[in-house]
Amino acid sequence: MVNFRARLEIVSLLCLCMWGRASAAPIEVPVMTQNLYLGADATPVLQNPSLTTITAAYSSVIANNFPARAAAIATEASNSGGPLLIGLQEAEIITAPNQPTLDYAQILINALASRGLNYTEAGVHTGFQLTAAGFSLTDQEVVLARAGVPGFTITGSEAHTFANQSLFQTPLGAFSPQRGYVLVNASLDGVPFQFVSTHLDETHSSAQALQAGEILAELNTSNEPQLVVGDFNANPTQSPFTYAEMVAAGFTDVAAALGETGPTCCQPSDLDNPVSELTNRYDYVFERGFSSLDEALLVGNTTPFEDMRPFWPSDHAGLIAAVNLSAVVGTVSEPSSGALFVIATFLLGALKLRTRP
Repeated sequence: MVNFRARLEIVSLLCLCMWGRASAAPIEVPVMTQNLYLGADATPVLQNPSLTTITAAYSSVIANNFPARAAAIATEASNSGGPLLIGLQEAEIITAPNQPTLDYAQILINALASRGLNYTEAGVHTGFQLTAAGFSLTDQEVVLARAGVPGFTITGSEAHTFANQSLFQTPLGAFSPQRGYVLVNASLDGVPFQFVSTHLDETHSSAQALQAGEILAELNTSNEPQLVVGDFNANPTQSPFTYAEMVAAGFTDVAAALGETGPTCCQPSDLDNPVSELTNRYDYVFERGFSSLDEALLVGNTTPFEDMRPFWPSDHAGLIAAVNLSAVVGTVSEPSSGALFVIATFLLGALKLRTRP
């Protein structure tokens, strides 16, 4: 007779084979995109770079008080629970004679830390740099990653400058904004994904759709879930080629899919309007390869954060979104019926050898 211990071994092994299926559990990935805004209209400087236009622009920057605006942005991020990744556009570094340096990304990091949210710079792309009359401006794309979140890891980052750039003629010669993007590789609970933050060329520029194409060409080398966020300077209808290019590549406009389609740009350059004047939808979170969409929320778009200039955190609204990854729980997959037959035959044969008198 077959002894009880041997029978138990067979039943246990067959149960593992038949019912050891892998199951999927969602992992939420909250992210944010925010154009921080220089705080001044740079066009007069580019058209006539003089001490008069430069000092006027700097005066506007000071009046638009980025530390106060950063505090408002940090509050919005905190109220949402603290996104894992934040894509920042116009994360400027500004210096002026006998004045402290304004490092927008670091100022925001400090404001977030004061609310109990610890972030580090996961990736930086450096764009144009202007220096004149003792003043300097460095334009940056920055991705912030939240620190201290169990299971969340940054595994690498890359900075890319677009090959396709617009040129603007100025009295000092041709000027290129040197736009680009930051690509961050991350992992959450062992599941890898990619995050891109970008600031595309101006609306209707011939380079804009080509720049989006460069991002897609890079991302098409991977089959991981991907998020692309940023200021695209493109309306779904007024700049259809850029938007359609993302959708045709398999990306979903998360905010539109969840019904959050309000305008995100642009407040007047002096931020001195108590009533919002946003009219264009330029800022997006696009996803490809995630299992589901959870939430989308515009922030800093309808209610001033204070009752004096600057009324608004930026000339752009921020966008916070959450999507889900699927994590595989369990390591044993269900075999085919043929495999079960082979396993059972092998085990019974072995059992006969063990119980043969």
